[in-house]
Amino acid sequence: MLRVEYREGLYLPDLDLWFDAEGERDSCVISHAHSDHIAEHRRIIATPETARLFRHRRGESEVEALRYGERRDFGRYALTMYPAGHCLGSAQILVEADGERLVYTGDVKLRPNVAAEQAVVVPCDTLVMESTFGDPVYRFPPDVATYDRLYAACDRALSDARVPVVLAYALGKSQEALELLLRRGYRVTLHGSVWNVSEIYRECGVEFSGEYERYDRERLKGRVLLAPPGCRKQPMIHNIERRYLIMLTGWAMSQRAQYMYRGVDLVLPLSDHADFDDLVRLARESGAQRIITMHGAKKFAAHLRELGFNAEHLAQHPSQQASKAAKKASTAVEQTLFD
Repeated sequence: MLRVEYREGLYLPDLDLWFDAEGERDSCVISHAHSDHIAEHRRIIATPETARLFRHRRGESEVEALRYGERRDFGRYALTMYPAGHCLGSAQILVEADGERLVYTGDVKLRPNVAAEQAVVVPCDTLVMESTFGDPVYRFPPDVATYDRLYAACDRALSDARVPVVLAYALGKSQEALELLLRRGYRVTLHGSVWNVSEIYRECGVEFSGEYERYDRERLKGRVLLAPPGCRKQPMIHNIERRYLIMLTGWAMSQRAQYMYRGVDLVLPLSDHADFDDLVRLARESGAQRIITMHGAKKFAAHLRELGFNAEHLAQHPSQQASKAAKKASTAVEQTLFD
């Protein structure tokens, strides 16, 4: 079977093939355009949508664009992209080499995402899967229940002459929230970084269910403001005297959520990642004979082994393993303005 390593990014040494490398590489496959998955590579292999978002965030690069379902031969291996449901253009990557089918999921969401392509489960021999929420505590409630809580909170705030401020990553989560809010008929105003990404979505063919505006501090009354999480401690938000802060994050299920998001009025479990049950379903339905977990706790691999799977956790670089795991778990939403 193909060797799988973590070297500040996923690496297949038998093929000299990189995925989502953190540092610059001559060539790298990109699963999606979140800032923790991209770097200024000389050449990238990605879906057209991810390539467009990559250009917005990292500048020009040589691009090998693969549309979903398009199998391309690279000599020693072939690659095919499949939807991951995480954000626009996000992909699971199938690698075919020496008779083996290996799938790297990248960040994946199996539930429907109203602003991204529907994820699929790709049959494979080896599954390298992200497992951010690989803990039974992260079983998300039905989406409709979360939507109803979001709408009720916005309605209460607006009826009380307050400004609902919905906090969500500029790429992916914000567009999902935007579509949900527009379907409900709210007037929505967008932070500049959210506006820029949303316009790229439209450029790529996404049709939102209504019009929206770019942020204008003089035009907040009666509107919902959509902004990245990092804004909540900045003057833009603090200067809104009557505000109601709503954070959208899967970490809402954690018992530590009230401490992680001090100052936020409501934390809702709307995530762009698969929850615990969907991660188990992904492992089962893939038919993989070998499962390698990453981006989450080691205990998810142990849980899979208890269920009868051949599973192992892919360790990060020793110098980064402890610090990155702790940082990701405790400060996941303390992102820059761009995520």
